[in-house]
Amino acid sequence: MIKVNGQLSGEQALALGAWLAGVQFVTGYPGTPSKGVFEHLRQLDERNRGKKTAPLPPISFHWAPNEKIALELAVGVSLAGLSSLVCVKSVGANVLLDTIMTVNLTGVPSPLVLIIGDDPSAWNSQNEQDSRWLAKMSELPLLEPLSVSTSPSLMQEAFFLSSQLRVPVVVRFTKPFSIATERLEPVQDVANPVPSQPIRSLPSVASGGNAVTLRRRLHQKIKSLRVHWDGVNGNQVTGQGTTAVIAVGFLLTTVRRVFDHLRPLISGDLERTIRLVGLQTVSPLPIQWLLKHLSDVEQVLVVEEGDPIVETEIAWALQSAGTAVKVLGKRTGHLPDVGQLTERHVGTVLANLFKLDHASLAELPDPVRPQGFHLRFCDGCPYPPFLEEIKNLCAQMGWTPVVGSDPGCSIVAIGKPFELITVKHSMGSAVNIISGLARFERDPNRRYIAIVGDSDFFHGAVIGIFNSLWWRAPVSIIIVDNGGPAYTGGQAHPGSGFDAEGRRAEPMAMENILSAVGAPVRVVSAWDGYPIREGVDWVLRVEESPRILIVRGLCPYVPVWTDQGLAPQKREGKIVGE
Repeated sequence: MIKVNGQLSGEQALALGAWLAGVQFVTGYPGTPSKGVFEHLRQLDERNRGKKTAPLPPISFHWAPNEKIALELAVGVSLAGLSSLVCVKSVGANVLLDTIMTVNLTGVPSPLVLIIGDDPSAWNSQNEQDSRWLAKMSELPLLEPLSVSTSPSLMQEAFFLSSQLRVPVVVRFTKPFSIATERLEPVQDVANPVPSQPIRSLPSVASGGNAVTLRRRLHQKIKSLRVHWDGVNGNQVTGQGTTAVIAVGFLLTTVRRVFDHLRPLISGDLERTIRLVGLQTVSPLPIQWLLKHLSDVEQVLVVEEGDPIVETEIAWALQSAGTAVKVLGKRTGHLPDVGQLTERHVGTVLANLFKLDHASLAELPDPVRPQGFHLRFCDGCPYPPFLEEIKNLCAQMGWTPVVGSDPGCSIVAIGKPFELITVKHSMGSAVNIISGLARFERDPNRRYIAIVGDSDFFHGAVIGIFNSLWWRAPVSIIIVDNGGPAYTGGQAHPGSGFDAEGRRAEPMAMENILSAVGAPVRVVSAWDGYPIREGVDWVLRVEESPRILIVRGLCPYVPVWTDQGLAPQKREGKIVGE
């Protein structure tokens, strides 16, 4: 048993649920939101290992070089008969799309849950995509937590569904949920490991010879799940009003807060005015269950983060059933179609529906993601020295620097005082985009530069670097080796010298990998003035093929080996990242 008593964040609650479900392997790639689930599971596991009568066996942890590798490792672990959890954020889910579109067909013999953290308003991401489309495209079950307190049971349900249907199950949550906290009552949660099915794990093959057969089988599984969710689904309904509000996932908590604020302003009993539906079974939708609770209302407001997916499906279902129910939401312009939905947004639409005084809405929170680039580098950062040398040398030579970078700390150089980065897309993209530009523009007055982080190198940039060498693109590649993914907290990667469980691991030297394929490469310290100047001069004097400069300097917030074990040099004062 584990005693739960006190404040838990959303990510802690999901981690608790996975632990109680008996997860045996946890992997992923660090990103916000989602890395917290991985980290909190590690803490639970460490506390569990210290007990003489541990309720569950130890968990194995691994930060993968990228999300596709993480999912494929988890598939292999499932074939070995163990349950797995893959933790990624929204943009990371893009990377594993290739794999999920086949493992949905082959299925998995042991539970495999994929947890995806979405980031409405792009607080810590390059976009605000809606990962529910991934579940729609892959035709896999998707759940969303309604609240922090119900999240442990939702995660246990996800592992159970995966075990029963023998397919991966997706749990999607948003950043507001990840940082929300809720006090759980003193209870004893009993570990209830979800068993793996005693079936033959191989073959696991998806190809043209069986793809149609496997997809037909997948459709049968999802159809059976829809029937199940039409009966038992964990969704919530309160109130009997003729106006229904469907809150998808954690927005149920947001809507309830708004209700508490508006309650004194609505004449009569709020529960007699509004019917509140909390929806956690998002894909496939329990259509018959929804029709049962919505067929006698006059209008439905659908509140969901991201795109109007549920709104569109519900509108179709109600129309197909021959009802005259109006469906309101993002499609109809009642709610904004970009950015995070705030309490002010929800309060405004409800005030319009019930003709309430808008002056009362000013007290409702309305956080807005500031636009623009105003960060500065942290003290002790290895980036500024070589960025200054790029600016100085280009000014001296009359070159215009065309600089691309990938997500990470280098994004600070988009804004003042450097204003160097003019191309920035996704992990591993800078080398490829700058290579294409350099090879076909070939302006002698320009220097084409791609900046790559060390974690980014192992994530995907290395393949682009290989291609630029093979393609002979006249591009200058600068790899910043600061000891780990500094932006997200210094987690392990193949070059960090430790693994996800805090054990020593022989680091892979990037210069050795590059030298092995014949790349012209030099290594300099970020803190040595003349070698930096000389190295930048060398890497920018590209002619017909790439040159690669590795700038090595530890981020003070990335863990290093000390006499007390792994620890960062500094813990306070971090500006960039989370």
